[in-house]
Amino acid sequence: MLLTRKDINMSENILNLIVKLKLNRVLDKEHMKMICNLSIAEYRGIMAQKNGQEMTCQEMAKAMDISPSRSSRVIDNLVRKGYFIRKTKIQDRRTVAITLSEKGWKVKREINKNHEQLEQDIEKNFSDEEMNMIKNSLRMLLDYFM
Repeated sequence: MLLTRKDINMSENILNLIVKLKLNRVLDKEHMKMICNLSIAEYRGIMAQKNGQEMTCQEMAKAMDISPSRSSRVIDNLVRKGYFIRKTKIQDRRTVAITLSEKGWKVKREINKNHEQLEQDIEKNFSDEEMNMIKNSLRMLLDYFM
């Protein structure tokens, strides 16, 4: 007998499963604090930095998908913790450039290593067909919510 959506237990609906996944592993706050003493917003700030490029505060806010005022506070915290370097641009002293410090790069490499291990752990539990199905389903959910 095929179950209908009404038959599915409320704790097993899609949104609850996503929240459980997020809270239990992918962005585990305790895990982030254990690795590098970062909040989720600070983690997103570090991960927003790509290829050592300088970014303005506005670009950081957009990459982190948060308001400019919130990104300023996050950037301030990351500068204070030594993960970011803030420089005033010579051409336009009103513009501030943000880059990762050596300490920031070290943490980003550690996070990437952790992500790669997590990805491998996930992939070893599923067939190629199942992985493609999972990825396609997640893309469809992202498209729906974006």
